[in-house]
Amino acid sequence: MNQVRNYHIGPIEFAPGITGVNAWTFLYINFMIMPIVSFLSISQPYVLSEIIGIPPEEQGRITGWLVTMQEIVALCLIGFIGALSDRFGRRPLYALGVLVAGIGFALYSTAETELDLYLYRFIYAIGVTTAGVMIAVTAADYPAETSRGKMAGATGFLNGMGVGIAAGLILPVLPGVFQAQGASPADAGRYMLLVMAGLAALMAVVMQAGLKGGTPSGKSQKVTLWEALTMGLKQGRANPKLVVCYAGSFVARADLTLVAVFVALWLQQVGRNEGLDSAAALKQAGVMLFIIMGSSLLWAPVAGIFIDRFNRLACACVALLLAGIGYTLLGLQENPFNLIGYLGAVMVGIGQMSVILTVTGLLGQETPIDVRGSVIGFASLCGAMGILITSLAGGYIYDHWMISGPVVLTGIANLGIFALALMVWLKDGAPLRFDPKEARSGPALDFGH
Repeated sequence: MNQVRNYHIGPIEFAPGITGVNAWTFLYINFMIMPIVSFLSISQPYVLSEIIGIPPEEQGRITGWLVTMQEIVALCLIGFIGALSDRFGRRPLYALGVLVAGIGFALYSTAETELDLYLYRFIYAIGVTTAGVMIAVTAADYPAETSRGKMAGATGFLNGMGVGIAAGLILPVLPGVFQAQGASPADAGRYMLLVMAGLAALMAVVMQAGLKGGTPSGKSQKVTLWEALTMGLKQGRANPKLVVCYAGSFVARADLTLVAVFVALWLQQVGRNEGLDSAAALKQAGVMLFIIMGSSLLWAPVAGIFIDRFNRLACACVALLLAGIGYTLLGLQENPFNLIGYLGAVMVGIGQMSVILTVTGLLGQETPIDVRGSVIGFASLCGAMGILITSLAGGYIYDHWMISGPVVLTGIANLGIFALALMVWLKDGAPLRFDPKEARSGPALDFGH
């Protein structure tokens, strides 16, 4: 009897049961989901300045509280959402999350006061949190075991392109288009948010039509909420590699926050200290951020190939080491706009992307299929904690130690988790090559005990 061949797109093999429609829908969503989950943060200065009329000296405070509130919502919901996906499937939760985020965009377009921003951001946060967990869970569901790395590289590239569309096309272009038609800057911003709401609604329809229904195991896990929420801890006790994944998720999400917030602040401050005006300092910082983001994006497909060829825990060790050295090297530069600083920026980009992708591949490999949503939800919870702790600790260090302190701290954190991953890898026999037989994505370990 001939074995049914799994669906392929180029070198990427999909998991059994994934059809061509499922596969192409999955890739399309990984490209278009990032404008949905990142656009409100990217467009926040425009919303505050042009729509609400918040003075610049108050925007930092409001932005900080909005981000903190969103992460608190994430902390409260992530584990619950992951557990629900094991019971009701990924597709309805994914589509619902994107639709609720779209409602948040639509409500944001009507905001007139600071209180409105908090209320509508709360609704948006529920949707984005739900969608964010489903991004991680479907990333584990869709690839075949031998293609987790290549799939992670492809989706990482698509995610980066999606952020580029949001930051480089939608935000700079749409308000100008509406203003050219006679709209005021405030109304142009409102129309832009309504366009994003429509895009989210369309995506929800595409998800419901094109993604695979049900759960990978083909059955619903009817466990109590408490059992589902503690499943990540149970699985971690049974499998030290998952502990590495949890710690890696913590630092990977923290890395993203650091680059988006503190690295940008630090680089602009260095430029101003050199006597540059705000515009010139912003431009100089933009070059460094472009190096970080560009090297990260270009490296993603390459990292994916390595992850499928070499032992994934060994790959995680190398990724954490690269990120740790890169952040530390960059952060120790008094003036980072030199050859060593640019080298550190490249290492940060490559290391940051490598940590994200290796953790994604290792998590999918080590997560039992029947409780995958609960376990990946716990990993996402670790990531949300990473953002909160980095934001709070980084802000204090920035103000009270040195402005590049958050960068150095992140480098030390990556090196610390590298030491943990190295110990687990050595204890596991220090394997170098990837062996599909080592995957544990079967029945849960100690399930229900």
